[in-house]
Amino acid sequence: NYHFDGARNMFSVLKYFKEWFPVHGPNVAPPDSCNTQYPIILLHGIGFRDDMIISSWGHIPEFLRKGGASVYLGELGAWNSSIENAGVLKQKIEGILTSTGAKKVNLIAHSKGGLDSRYMISKLGMGEKVASLTTISTPHRGSAFADVATRLLPDADWAYKAIDTLGKFMGDKDPESNIAIKELTRESMKKFNADVKDVEGVYYQSYGSR
Repeated sequence: NYHFDGARNMFSVLKYFKEWFPVHGPNVAPPDSCNTQYPIILLHGIGFRDDMIISSWGHIPEFLRKGGASVYLGELGAWNSSIENAGVLKQKIEGILTSTGAKKVNLIAHSKGGLDSRYMISKLGMGEKVASLTTISTPHRGSAFADVATRLLPDADWAYKAIDTLGKFMGDKDPESNIAIKELTRESMKKFNADVKDVEGVYYQSYGSR
């Protein structure tokens, strides 16, 4: 049974891609397989934007819609801090709730998008408007790659300025790559986890890979 309502059984969306998609392909979805009680918002990770030619989500939004889901993209910045992206996400959610009449949303976030979501739920008072947060390969305990990058470029303003220039070219208004990358270090995530707590009433789940 691929059906799931609200936060309940959100893992079914992954089951859908694991079991149905490999057999039936991208153009066929079981009727109402993804007809959730609340809208779904997909949130990308660092270095991506939803308006890029190469989308981080590929055809997944369309697959979900064919299965009956109401799907939106979060439109977060590619190189913004979690605080900045959390503010953007809050406005996005409030707009969706107003236009659809829904009471809550389901968030499915990849990589840093999961941290942006956690901050928004915990620090911006959005717990009552989020039914669930599903994170995929989010570095909740930090990233060894970010540790290496910040050690190699501890004060390399030229490198961050280059990334910020790329970010502006991609569409970010005020990219903060220096902050965005350092937020992902294991030391930063220790502080983040101590300060950003899960909110009661929100269903949290996380998926990763080796």
